[in-house]
Parts: sequence; structure tokens; C-alpha cells
Amino acid sequence: MEVSKLFTIAFPVYNRTDYFRTALDSAVNQTEKCSILVIDNNSPHDEFRKIVDSYNNPLIKYVKTDETVHQDENFNNCIRYSETPWLTILHDDDTLHCQYVELFLKLLKDHPDMGGFAVDCNVGAEEWQGIHEKVEFTGDVKQVAEPYFYFSNLSAFPGVSFRKDIAQQLGGFNVDLHPIGDNDFWYRLSMASNVYLVNQQFAYYRVSPTQSTNRLMEAMINDVYKYRLNLMKGGQKNNILTRLALEESRLNNIRYFYKMYNEVQMPPKLHNKGWMNLAKLFLLIPGTLGLIYRYKGKISFVRQRN
Repeated sequence: MEVSKLFTIAFPVYNRTDYFRTALDSAVNQTEKCSILVIDNNSPHDEFRKIVDSYNNPLIKYVKTDETVHQDENFNNCIRYSETPWLTILHDDDTLHCQYVELFLKLLKDHPDMGGFAVDCNVGAEEWQGIHEKVEFTGDVKQVAEPYFYFSNLSAFPGVSFRKDIAQQLGGFNVDLHPIGDNDFWYRLSMASNVYLVNQQFAYYRVSPTQSTNRLMEAMINDVYKYRLNLMKGGQKNNILTRLALEESRLNNIRYFYKMYNEVQMPPKLHNKGWMNLAKLFLLIPGTLGLIYRYKGKISFVRQRN
């Protein structure tokens, strides 16, 4: 099957065009050419259409919706309008490594049972210089297990691909869970199918002042924590060590936001702060952090049978 009939890179766009050409270039310049879909969320201008037309590329399809919908619903539009069995959703300011689709083909050959996969992301404000550099695949691939989502998300967002039919069966992204709808969707995808994590950078997440993330800090910290806590309480690993590992992950999450968005305010109230402070004390014990990391690694992935 032609790659263009198998895989789509879909862009949900609205209004801002600052980095769109760079993002679109990363799709056009893939070593394996795929379909490209641009879903314009009824922007108040026609700049996206003009940019797409300037490429004169038959693999790029442009759709402008009749009404402006919620951001997460436009993610669902990407799923609806995609005409291939597989797709990935890429923000208008993020990029993919030039061998991303090539990696997909290799993974599909090695893991024909997979329903999705995610890659490691380069995160920063500067352009990722390695985006066009050819690399050798390391083969460091693991299948995620349910406890993985107590501690982490599959990706900052870019670089996650999935089967369209499974996404439709799941009902797509839950708009009511914004801004953590992606956390929820990746979790449900991983529970409904085999999802693999590639420990190698093949995507770039841009940190910029125009991101909506900057305005949603409290929800990004508290809502994610409460979502993970509910998963843990309903799971098979609901014990004191798992809870402390979850709290350590929350501390890491907060440190990450301080580092990435140093001009924003942390939320004045943190959910279950007592547990977080207990974890801080526990982590002062020598060897505890290593124990936590080993435990998370042990329960977060499906053991491979020899």
C-alpha cells in the first residue's frame, strides 16, 4: 500500500500562522511521503489556505470548517476528515523529525498488533537543529502498561500516532476534560490497544508565549494529578509505594513547568498538598529516589516474553 494511503499528518489550525510553514515543512519533507491534512477551525482569515496553495502539493488537503469549535473538537475533526487508517495530529507550531513516517513503517512491520505509538520529544523555545539529520533507529521500544499513566503522559503532544478506527470507537478526545483531554485519550487508546513508546527523539514541542498552555497552568497541574490519582485508586497497583511514586512524579511535573514557563505563576492551591510534602520527606532518605525510579520502570511497561 502507498504510504499516502496509509498514513496522515493532520494539522488542527486556528488563526495564528507564526510557525505554520515550519510545521508544514516537517510534514512535506518526510523521507516517506504521506498524506497531509490541514483542518482550519474557521479562522477569521484565509492565510492558511494561501500557505497550503503555495506548496502546490497534491498530498496536502485543506479543509476550512463552517464554524469554530473547541480546540479538542478540532482534534476530532482531524480524525473525521482523515482518509487513511493511521494518523498523527501535529500542532501548528510543532514539528516532526524527517524520518518520523519511516519510523512508523518500521514499527508497523515489527509490531503489526499495535494500535498506536509515541516518540520522545525535544522540548524548547529554540528550533530543533536535529530535525533534518538522518539517524539510526535504536530499537528501544516498549509497550506501555496501565500504571504508566499514573506517572506520565505519552507525549507533550506531538509524535503520537494511532489507528483511526480505534480512535473513532473511543469517541475521540473528550472536550469536557480540556486541557488534559490528550492525557485521557492516550490512556484510553492504550487500554483499548497495544501502544508502544519509542525512547528516541522524533518530535519537537515548541514552548512559546502564544501557547494556550501558559494560561492553563493550574488545571495542567491539579487536573492531571487528580486524573492520575483516580486511575491509581481504580487500578491493581493501589499501594503506598505507588502513591509515593505518583507524588514524586507530581513534583517533577511542577519543576518542569517552572523551568519551561518561568514567567507564569504556579497555582496558589495544590490538591492533596499533605501527600506531596510527605513524599518530599520520604525522598530525603538515601536511595529512595532510585527505588522509586526502578519501581516505576518495573510496573509501567508490559514485560516482553522471551
